[in-house]
Amino acid sequence: MQGCEEEAVRLALRYGSDPAEAAEAAILHDITKKLSHPEQLEMCRHYGLANDAIELQSPALMHAKTGAAFSRDLFGVPDRIYDAILYHTTGRPKMTLLEKIIYLADFIEPTRDFPGVEPLRELCYKDINQGMELGLRMSLEHIRSGGEEPYITTRKAQEYYEKLIAENKGETLC
Repeated sequence: MQGCEEEAVRLALRYGSDPAEAAEAAILHDITKKLSHPEQLEMCRHYGLANDAIELQSPALMHAKTGAAFSRDLFGVPDRIYDAILYHTTGRPKMTLLEKIIYLADFIEPTRDFPGVEPLRELCYKDINQGMELGLRMSLEHIRSGGEEPYITTRKAQEYYEKLIAENKGETLC
């Protein structure tokens, strides 16, 4: 979590976002990640969170929802931080700057070590939308390589950023 917080603050400073909000969202983004699958399901019931069939099978997807709800309940986080926590795993089309910062900070924080992470880190500091597209594409490839079908929201997010970049060729999108 500390690495994600540090990365989120660096990205926030780079793109003119509030570093304190980025730090708060980064600290809280995985608050329920260590809960078991039954505990995640119980939190979903407690907070009235609807889950589709894929989410019901995936604590990794559920922890974003339960973490956002728990953070709001326990700490009263505002909508912008709630949404950054909520979308830090799947992404979504038309993400806010804070949502992009948390998604990418979690992906590229200093302890991450996977093929392609260094070029992704560099790209995230050049153009955050291109960083989003590459990060989402890498995530989709990783999921598919494990024989799983990627979550629809992640596919739609990647398609959105791919189209956004193609429409703005040559422009830096911050």
